[in-house]
Amino acid sequence: MKKICVLLGVLAAGQAGAQDFEAGRSGWQLERLSGDFVLLRTDIAIPVQGSRSSRQGLLILTCEPGVRRVRFQIGDILQRPSIHASSSGRAIVRGWFQDQKGPSFPIYPTVLFFDDGSFEFRETSAFSDSVLQGILNLLRKNPARLEVVLFKGPETRAFRPGTAMQFKLHDLDNSLGNIYGFEGLCFHARG
Repeated sequence: MKKICVLLGVLAAGQAGAQDFEAGRSGWQLERLSGDFVLLRTDIAIPVQGSRSSRQGLLILTCEPGVRRVRFQIGDILQRPSIHASSSGRAIVRGWFQDQKGPSFPIYPTVLFFDDGSFEFRETSAFSDSVLQGILNLLRKNPARLEVVLFKGPETRAFRPGTAMQFKLHDLDNSLGNIYGFEGLCFHARG
């Protein structure tokens, strides 16, 4: 069954129209907002065609009591982002490395979609199969880019084309201390 999911993911990623983004040009910032709320964030540049400059977004990983999130805030309203999801679906997340021909082993998170165009992977802390841990494992290995394929809707078992997003990653080597610090505060400090 897992081989079928991987095959469908490869087919879907090949058929999806890709959107290109850049993340991390300004580094990866670790912020501890309270004793039990920590976040790791970086900018996302959204290239725009024509003479206009690129729009900005955020990639935010958070760890708070009972829930962990990976939020891609790439919508139109950055000052007032949506906080209530309008629909859900599934995703395939893979890392691509400079020295390898194929991607990393995929992660299959559940996705929440927001009306402003952003999306989020959310998990409760009680589950042992952590999407956030998988993404942190990828970031520590310094991939050149992160590929996210989104499948919107409740019927995620049936094959249908998805939306592919390519995030070219920057400054991971210089930010490994912040990435490890976030992981330690999120997973190990709580026991």
